[in-house]
Amino acid sequence: MPRPGRTLGLRQPTPSDTTVPGGPMKLSALEQIPLFAGRSPREVIGQLVRLGQGIEGAGFDRLWIAEHHNTSAFVSSAPDLLMMHVLDATERIHVGSGGVMAMHYGSLQMAERFATLATLHPGRVDMGLGRAPGGDMLAAHALNQNRVLDPDSINVLIEETKGLLLDELPATHPYAGITVSPRPSVMPEMWLLGSSGQSAAWAGEHDLNYAYAQFFTGHQDPRVMEHYRAHLPEGATSGQALSALCVSAAATREEAWEQALVAGDFRLTLRTGRGSTEGFRTPDQIPAERREQVESYLAQDTSVIIGTYDEVAEVISSFAANHGTEEIMLISYIDDVEAKIRQYRELAHRVLPTR
Repeated sequence: MPRPGRTLGLRQPTPSDTTVPGGPMKLSALEQIPLFAGRSPREVIGQLVRLGQGIEGAGFDRLWIAEHHNTSAFVSSAPDLLMMHVLDATERIHVGSGGVMAMHYGSLQMAERFATLATLHPGRVDMGLGRAPGGDMLAAHALNQNRVLDPDSINVLIEETKGLLLDELPATHPYAGITVSPRPSVMPEMWLLGSSGQSAAWAGEHDLNYAYAQFFTGHQDPRVMEHYRAHLPEGATSGQALSALCVSAAATREEAWEQALVAGDFRLTLRTGRGSTEGFRTPDQIPAERREQVESYLAQDTSVIIGTYDEVAEVISSFAANHGTEEIMLISYIDDVEAKIRQYRELAHRVLPTR
């Protein structure tokens, strides 16, 4: 049932907290490719393509695909392959990894794969790099044949990947003589994914674009993007920043709350430690006694923004203004891809400048 008294999930900082950099507002989407009960992996991958086409038509700038391992809840273990599938079916929208989990790949492997994608689709490929495992440690060991990297080694790996891709490794580096082929006419945009001031500073120092995963915890320090930009080197070629928010928007609050049960049900399941084996359920598949628990959880949760299209659009615009970012990346959990596209289209109509 709707809870009109519940806030829409975000602290509303004062305008003095920070300022928005110049440029028009942009919307993008992150897709984890949830596998709903009764759906096949092939079916949801087909819906991913349809989503890319739908949000491209709505004026979205990017569609990013997550990476998850050792789970039946998501169909996103190979984001670069899925990127190719979406790129082939769309014309304008940027398609990227949100992100490729760097610890599972070699630096040359990542550079070559994304250089190939960018050669086939110049100016449309984003290389989002994550430093988390994207799954449990058992999967991490299997992916890396028991060689699991420490955080400092992952940072070195990301630096190597950038150096190889841009042909900027120091002459003294052991891989300096390696040529990445093919060489795309337009290099992929390189992004670091994070959710802390430390990751923001590291992205800035290494001249990477920065994406903050606000939807992980429902909180983002209003100064984090300012912190990121303060660490960019002189003459930086990057400097783009975005925040990813989880939303459930509909024509009425009642519909939005019903729709949000999917996210609440799954997140509550994660808290019990069963999320890796249990998939997603639609609202009508959630038992009545469970619905009460989920509604209570959502009433306290700040990581899902729930409301009418107008209400959620207002929160998105306010968040962007108060957190110093002109780009918001949306994530939602809706089993009907046309309903998801409609939600994103309605929000874009209210948030994006007239084109």
